[in-house]
Amino acid sequence: QPVVVQLLLRFSVTILPMQWLIYWFWQLIPANPILMRIVHGGSRRVRHLWVRMGYVGVMVMLVMLALASGGGIGQDISMTALAKAGAHVFARIAYGQVVLICLLSPLFMAGAISAEQQGKTFDIMLTTPLSNLQIVFGSLLGRLYFVLALLISGLPLFSVLLIFGGVPVSAVFVSFAVAGLSALLMGAVAVTLSVLRIGGRKAVVGFVIGVAGYLVAGYMLDVTLLRNFPIIPNGTNYLTPLHPLLVLSSYLDSANYHAPSPDDLVGYSEFSKLYLSHPFGVFAVVTTMLSVSMLTFCSLWVRMIGQGQSQWVYKLKKKLRMGKAAGERRRPPRTVWTNPIAWREASTRGKVAAGIVGKWAFVIIGWFAGALLLWLYHTKRLPAMTTTGGTGMPLHLVFRSILVTLLLLELAVISLVALYMSASCVSREREDRTLDLILTTPVTPKSYIWGKLRGLVSFLTMMLTVPVVTLAMVGAYSWIGQQQQWPLAMVNYKVGSASASYPLMIPEAAVLLVLMLVPFIGFCVMVGMNWSVKSKGVLGAVIWSVGILSAISLVLGFCGYNAAASIPVVGPIINSFSPVTHLLVVINPYETVSGMLETPDSGRWNLFLGACMAAAGYSVMVYVLLLNIVRNFDQTVRQLSGNG
Repeated sequence: QPVVVQLLLRFSVTILPMQWLIYWFWQLIPANPILMRIVHGGSRRVRHLWVRMGYVGVMVMLVMLALASGGGIGQDISMTALAKAGAHVFARIAYGQVVLICLLSPLFMAGAISAEQQGKTFDIMLTTPLSNLQIVFGSLLGRLYFVLALLISGLPLFSVLLIFGGVPVSAVFVSFAVAGLSALLMGAVAVTLSVLRIGGRKAVVGFVIGVAGYLVAGYMLDVTLLRNFPIIPNGTNYLTPLHPLLVLSSYLDSANYHAPSPDDLVGYSEFSKLYLSHPFGVFAVVTTMLSVSMLTFCSLWVRMIGQGQSQWVYKLKKKLRMGKAAGERRRPPRTVWTNPIAWREASTRGKVAAGIVGKWAFVIIGWFAGALLLWLYHTKRLPAMTTTGGTGMPLHLVFRSILVTLLLLELAVISLVALYMSASCVSREREDRTLDLILTTPVTPKSYIWGKLRGLVSFLTMMLTVPVVTLAMVGAYSWIGQQQQWPLAMVNYKVGSASASYPLMIPEAAVLLVLMLVPFIGFCVMVGMNWSVKSKGVLGAVIWSVGILSAISLVLGFCGYNAAASIPVVGPIINSFSPVTHLLVVINPYETVSGMLETPDSGRWNLFLGACMAAAGYSVMVYVLLLNIVRNFDQTVRQLSGNG
């Protein structure tokens, strides 16, 4: 009997707690009712199937086109050239994947809690036996599942690049781990903002701008400043483990940017050695700990959403929004435009604290980064970089590479903000029932849609000045340097057997960019608004808008970029319709436009003609979309309202 009692005691001490722990974990994640509802419902939708198929199709197209442009496809390709092309393709796609995950995850995650509130199911959920952890983790993981599924679907495609050589196996898993951890952190931040009632769709624009601002500011701070004071030559620094793109660079570009070994850190503390020598490990630990901490905080506060806000949250929101005292309803008089819809979109968008801080932080950081980059180039303090062949890169090519990266990130942020704001402008009003009130007023569909377009473009004007002012500064530097005979303001090119010297950037570069960029952003707004009118929810409109604009820019970009280098007059015109390749050509036209080195004046006129044609083309498309939306507005809105 003592033996039996001893066995029972051991069973109760070891087995029963283990069973309880397994059951608790099973109910928290695998059998979470919220997670199962979101995953099962979304997995059966044809829309999500098309999104997954479209993502994989775009990735396959990117790999093939990047291989072709990088010299990996053709006759008499050596194994060395194939390995270099594979490494080049993998690096570019890995960087793009991380950037897209960081910018798109907030759009998927921002409604994690607010969607339940607007659907009137959150109050019912609070009355169920679901725990706080089940509510928070179910809402987060249900939406994180689709982001991670997209990442996993591209894993076989990335693995194919290993056949070419030049890419270590560890780099594949590191790139996907960095993207997955970034998505987890973005989701945790979005859920925290939603639980505090300062998130959701109102602050998502500021959230996206803040994330993009951190990516741009961190990358530029490292490239332009910290690499001039390295711990070891071509080594990482204290910022590397805190930035996803820098962590990825330490693995994919180890020849120019690698982590120091513990033997190189003599005299440093053990913590510094561990921190500096393992950037990916530190990044994984930091993102995981931050995510777990925020989710734990959310699990303690999520029940208070249904019980009303706490006093300190109310006071914090009131101070950040500069609100009046309780019961105060008066405001200073404001002048409203002729079109009240346009004034409302331009004046009231982004007025929460996150939107204001994010918008102006993006503008100030962008201006400062451009000026700092130009100053470092003029003083010859830019970091040294090497080409794929291992040779040193000239200083003007280093400057252009960093400038292209900076401007492409800024352009991606502006386009995504324009798409999300336009894709949610009508869907949001349909969801909160304010569209029904607008339809009872004398506002016509034409004035409503035109007001939305004008107001959103006016709101984005300050953000549009960031890349334009950056190019204007470089163009002014090139023009003044040409007059003052600054050596770095001119670049030597080979023209046949002779050589010629041209400015670092053509002076009218900013004009060429603004001619094309403003109508293109208007086109982005109209595409998003078109799907916002047709879609019931915000997420569906955003997905379709981003997918369509990405496909259009991708096709026009690859076709136009090759045409600009081979076709004298028509090539620059075709290329001008893609914002990415148009920016690449404007920054370096002498090596990307056919005949530019021989006849620079005619080449510059061709670029101006192409920018004007692109502006006219996008303006016509905006007008056609406007007429189409106005023509079917009443029927579409009432049909969706009837099915609501």
